[in-house]
Amino acid sequence: MHNFQQFIQQGFQQVQQGFENGDIQNFLQQGVQQFQNLHQSDRDKRRYNVHINTWDDDSQNFSRAVHEKIREQNLWSRDVDSFYYEREGDSFTRSACNGNKKALFIGINYTGTQAELKGCINDVRNISELVCRRFGFQNCLYLTDEQSDPQMKPTYDNIIDAMKWLVEGAQPNDSLFFHYSGHGGTARDPTNEEVDSFNETILPLDYSKNGQILDDVIYDNLVKPLPKGCRLTAIFDSCHSGTVMDLPYTYQCDGQVEVIENDLRKAIFQKALSVVGSFIQGGQANIASALLGIFDGSINFSGNSQAQQQQVINKRKHDADVIQFSGCRDNQTSADAKINNVSTGAMSYAFITVMNQNENISYTQLLTQIRQIMKQKRFSQIPQLSSSHPMNMNEQFIM
Repeated sequence: MHNFQQFIQQGFQQVQQGFENGDIQNFLQQGVQQFQNLHQSDRDKRRYNVHINTWDDDSQNFSRAVHEKIREQNLWSRDVDSFYYEREGDSFTRSACNGNKKALFIGINYTGTQAELKGCINDVRNISELVCRRFGFQNCLYLTDEQSDPQMKPTYDNIIDAMKWLVEGAQPNDSLFFHYSGHGGTARDPTNEEVDSFNETILPLDYSKNGQILDDVIYDNLVKPLPKGCRLTAIFDSCHSGTVMDLPYTYQCDGQVEVIENDLRKAIFQKALSVVGSFIQGGQANIASALLGIFDGSINFSGNSQAQQQQVINKRKHDADVIQFSGCRDNQTSADAKINNVSTGAMSYAFITVMNQNENISYTQLLTQIRQIMKQKRFSQIPQLSSSHPMNMNEQFIM
């Protein structure tokens, strides 16, 4: 017994000496640094693994099959008013949009490359004209690949610096605006943080050298620094852009406006991956059959459950008033089109057209009419609205 007490005492003395000498702190610091390096290494791998405007067939089939099962289970809610009040959306602090106004416009045509687009710089000109004329934005920054100034080229570093400029000094009731027209991509997400197990990305002008900008990086630079009650309105006219800002709620309209909690979709995709094990070879029918195991009662699909509402807390929650419009779902491409003999992005064209036709418009009307115009122009992509808080879709759109 005496020997055991001596052993314990010696152990405490060694621990105490470790603290006094800094050995334990150094050991813990090394562990934290190794974890950070591992996380950074993983992020770098995703950053440089670029897939422009496409998924491989297995990934596409898997995503399509899961989305179809979500649709069959009626997990999208069409009662957007009840969704709003049940989640206490009226308690959220909105921006009055009567403070400082700043805007960032990015358009990349990738001129002279194999990835060349035609309408992105036109989109910047047209969207910025609308935003400045209609909503009074004057403090604006433009990044386009036609500019001769290297600092104004939409490179990886310049885009990140411009994002930081946009949110710097933001205050409650400010109104910030972000517009991106260019290529979008995807990267497999090993962290299980993404809704569909993929990172959505945007591609800077120098993506072949410096990689793509992951949605995690977009969130860290555009959303995370914002204070409570500050508005950021963003438009992404790019492929795979549905949840590119990692926001918790998504609204879409393909006939009727409906909403889903992205954490619920995330749970379904994670369960799907565990059921399937890996992307199944042999077509969508086999995948869909395997996915029947998702709906075995182990996931609570009742969007009205109080317990679930309390559990839906993750990194995407934010007190800022963030609203994102995207040209398509995560698993869709967004058209670089020619309309009335002018090259343009489908989302930018539809947004401008609807706003010019309506002096006052609600969020429901805006999303519905954007989709109607896209259908008229024979675009199959489904525009979406994602937000940091449940939306009162009957409220008037302001910036």
